[in-house]
Amino acid sequence: MTNVPTSDVLRQRLARLDSEGRLRSARQVESLPNARCRIDGRELVNFGANDYLNLAHDSRVCDAFAGVANRQVGSTASSLIVGRSKYHAQLEDALARFEQCEAALLFPTGFAANLGTIQALAGRQDALFCDRDNHASLIDAARGTKAHIHVYEHQHRDCLSRELRRQRSEFEQVFLVTDGVFSMDGCIAPLDELCALAEQQSAAVIVDEAHGTGVLGEYGRGASEVTGVESRTLVRVGTLSKALGGLGGFAVGSRDTIEWLRNTARPQFFSTALPPAMCAAMLESLRIVQDEPERRIILRNLNRHARDTARSFNLDVLGNGPAPIIPIVIPEESDVVHVSNQLQEQGWFVPAIRPPTVPPGTCRLRMSVSVAHSEDEIKALLEAIVGLVPRPSQGT
Repeated sequence: MTNVPTSDVLRQRLARLDSEGRLRSARQVESLPNARCRIDGRELVNFGANDYLNLAHDSRVCDAFAGVANRQVGSTASSLIVGRSKYHAQLEDALARFEQCEAALLFPTGFAANLGTIQALAGRQDALFCDRDNHASLIDAARGTKAHIHVYEHQHRDCLSRELRRQRSEFEQVFLVTDGVFSMDGCIAPLDELCALAEQQSAAVIVDEAHGTGVLGEYGRGASEVTGVESRTLVRVGTLSKALGGLGGFAVGSRDTIEWLRNTARPQFFSTALPPAMCAAMLESLRIVQDEPERRIILRNLNRHARDTARSFNLDVLGNGPAPIIPIVIPEESDVVHVSNQLQEQGWFVPAIRPPTVPPGTCRLRMSVSVAHSEDEIKALLEAIVGLVPRPSQGT
C-alpha cells in the first residue's frame, strides 16, 4: 500500500474512466413542454425523458403546485415530526385508493422508497431473491440489508424455482424482489409466475412499478394490473417522477405493512418530507391519470408503432414489451455514443446507455416515448438512426 493522497487517487480514477469512454459530464438542459428540450441553445425533440403522459408541464398540474408554493416551500421536517401536511395525507389516501390497497406511504424519491421498503422488511434471518436486471435502487437496497441475497434471471425461472425450494427452510422470511417493467428493455416481469412460486413456498413478492404506474393496464396501475397479481403482492413501490411528472416515491400495501414501513423505513422518517406543493401537484396528476385513460391508449399505440417501424427498418430492438421504452442495440460503446451525438446534431435527443448501466456488448439507444410524440416524429427519428448505425463489414 502507498500513501497516495485521496485527491490523486480520485484524479487517477477519473482519468481511467475517461480513457474507457465512461466519463460522464454534467450538462444544463431546459425541459420544454410537449417532449422538447433545449441543450446548448438548440431545441431538440426529447426521447430521453420519462414524462410518458406529458404531465410535467401540464398547466393544471403546474397551477396546483403554484397554488401551494406561494404560501410554503419546504415541509421543514420529516413526516413523523411536523412535515406531514394535509396534502401529504390526501395524496397517501388517493394513492391507496388508486392502487386498491389499504394504505400508502410517501418517500422523498423512488430510490428512497425501494431502499426504505426492502431494508425495513428483510433482516439477518431472511433471504432476498433479486432479479439480475433490477434497477440499481433495488440492488443497492438488497446489498444494504443483512439478509442472504440470491440473484436470479427471470428468463430462467426453473432455476429460481429449484433454488427457492432447496433453500426455503433455511430462512425465516423470503422475498422475491423485481421490477414490474425492466427499465432498460421495456419488458414486463413474469409476475404471475413469481407470485405462484412465492405462494408455493410461503414467500412474499415486492414489485417496483416505477415505469408502470400511470402507464400500463386499463386503470394505469402498472405491470401488476396487467398480469393480474395486484392482490398477490406484499408491497408495490411506485414513483411520482415519471408518468406523473413530479417528484417522490411511494409504497402501497396492507395497513400493517405500511405502518411498519412508516415506523422503520429510515429513508422515510430520517428525511424531510416532500414539499406540500409537490403533493398538491401530484394529486392533480393522479386525477388526470384516472380521468383521462385515452392518454394510455395513445401511448400504447405509439409504442406499438415505434417497435413495428424499428423492426421494419431491421434495427435490433430488444423485447416486445408494452412499456413505452424502445431499446435499440448498438453493441459497441464508441458507436452508440457517436450515434447519439450525431442524432443530437440533427435535432433529436436519444440517450446512449452503456456500462455499467447495462452489460458490456449490449449498449443501446433508449427511446422513451411520450404521448406528446407523433407517429411521424417517431418514424423520422428511426430513419435517422438507420442512416447512422454502423453496418457489419462484409467478409470475403
